[in-house]
Amino acid sequence: MAQGSTSTRVLNWFVRAGTLRLPDGTTRTIGVEPLVIGRDDGAQVVVVDREVSALHCELRASTEGIVVKDLGSTNGTFIGSVRVREAVVTEKAELLVGQTRLTVEPTAAKERVDVGFTDRFGQMVGQAPPMRRIFSILEKVAASDLSILILGETGTGKEVVAKSVHLASPRKNKPFVVVDCGSIPETLAESLLFGHEKGSFTGASERKMGALAEANGGTLFLDELGELPLEMQPKLLRALSERQVRRVGASQFEPIDVRVVAATRRDLGREMNAGRFRSDLFFRIAQVRVEMPALRERLSDVPALIDEICARSNQPEAAAAVRTWVERRLGSYDWPGNVRELVNVVQVAATLAHSPETIDDVLSIAHKAPAAGLGSASSDAETAFAEAKRNAVSAFERDYFTNLVRVTKGNVSEMARKCGMERHHVRAFLRKYGIDKES
Repeated sequence: MAQGSTSTRVLNWFVRAGTLRLPDGTTRTIGVEPLVIGRDDGAQVVVVDREVSALHCELRASTEGIVVKDLGSTNGTFIGSVRVREAVVTEKAELLVGQTRLTVEPTAAKERVDVGFTDRFGQMVGQAPPMRRIFSILEKVAASDLSILILGETGTGKEVVAKSVHLASPRKNKPFVVVDCGSIPETLAESLLFGHEKGSFTGASERKMGALAEANGGTLFLDELGELPLEMQPKLLRALSERQVRRVGASQFEPIDVRVVAATRRDLGREMNAGRFRSDLFFRIAQVRVEMPALRERLSDVPALIDEICARSNQPEAAAAVRTWVERRLGSYDWPGNVRELVNVVQVAATLAHSPETIDDVLSIAHKAPAAGLGSASSDAETAFAEAKRNAVSAFERDYFTNLVRVTKGNVSEMARKCGMERHHVRAFLRKYGIDKES
């Protein structure tokens, strides 16, 4: 889809901003970007107090008031005498971190936040104010070499953000390399990131480039950064700071020119305070922080997302029927799987949209099945999560392919086209569930 298109609709986003007063009488403004308080030099508000954690808590403005969020501190964050994990302050209050007392005071009236007018960035679409603000930030930083840390729940589209930033940057014609830090075996982590020489360890049968060298000139996307083995973190920091890498078994360093974008669903503040993640690497990578909102926090974007998903699935004519079905059947649904879950549901609905009674029947069955990929676990509340998940996925797949056979009259090529799979994958699902395409 074309990047940079704008909506003529003007949106206003109003929040309760405020001020933070420090013990020495100085003040800091609290806005929509998190204001981190901690003992680490990288915190926006550095507090010299032995009982304050490296990253202790953060403050940010919201529509209701000032959100105070503890970052997994050792000694806790208190509002008055109450210890809080996350709370909204709506009037002047005393904040206690360690032995240091701070004053948080929200403004009396809400203030307008400039969110920009762009309703898409790269492959992302959204008209909700938080998304427009994210788009305006990414538009400004995409052309730079600043490292970006993307936060958010699973399924919110963190890799899509990274890819969109890459395509909007001067590096767009260079490599975009993805490293899933959660799947790196500790014994091979250094080789995967930095490469190795032939014979440098058992099994190293040839010289191999690492991910940093493969991304030279382009963008390295470190997915699930919070899972990176602790012993690898200082080595990665050194490579990024010095802009050079040395393969395992090599004696010489090689220069690299890499822009880093990382993502995580972990609370890295908590990880740093627990000693599982290095604060110096965090601040090196988190030069710009973007927090993707959950889909339940921007439900107004669902219709536009449905249109976009149908268009990318080459079924734009199905969008109206899918929007109607989602509004009727899932109007109060909170989408725990976020945009990824919406994509799955819309692709199924779009496949059957030419027959409204079929889409209603099929996805109603799927919605009532155990979780059915739609997040309802009430019928399996006493079943172990993994088993309940397997049952839900199986029920959904069986229903989906049974009805797909009916809709396509057993034409495997047509089934493959509609569900976006290769034909041998379709046949594998039919065999798995004993579905007769001739019946």
